[in-house]
Amino acid sequence: MQFKRVNRDAPERVFIVMRANETGIAADDVVQLELTAASVDGILVVQPNTGELPAVIGVADAAIANGSYGLVQVYGYRSTSRIGSTATSQAIGVALLPVAGQDYFSSVASTAGILPMAVLLETITTSVSSDTFSRKIWLHMM
Repeated sequence: MQFKRVNRDAPERVFIVMRANETGIAADDVVQLELTAASVDGILVVQPNTGELPAVIGVADAAIANGSYGLVQVYGYRSTSRIGSTATSQAIGVALLPVAGQDYFSSVASTAGILPMAVLLETITTSVSSDTFSRKIWLHMM
């Protein structure tokens, strides 16, 4: 783990080093632990798969090529992250959860019985439902 040193100029952030087990992991993508039985080793990450959302661990800090190692942010302020559109506006402070089969977060209307993995720190205005946005978030996945 890499802990950003606490200072007065920048917020705290925590990163872990992981290895990509598929192509296409881009900067700001939500990633999960690899859960294919033969590959499980606690180091491999892939994009979120349907039915495996509890294995989501963070956001890729930069693109990670298949078989390469890279940083995954698991805690703290992040100035960029992929957020999916809900076709309605999303307010600052809304809870965010990963989306099954996608590489981004989406807001949830009610957090009853669930613990959000991130909080949106910028407003998203109404848009078409297929858009994704890069927005500031606060991660708390550890």
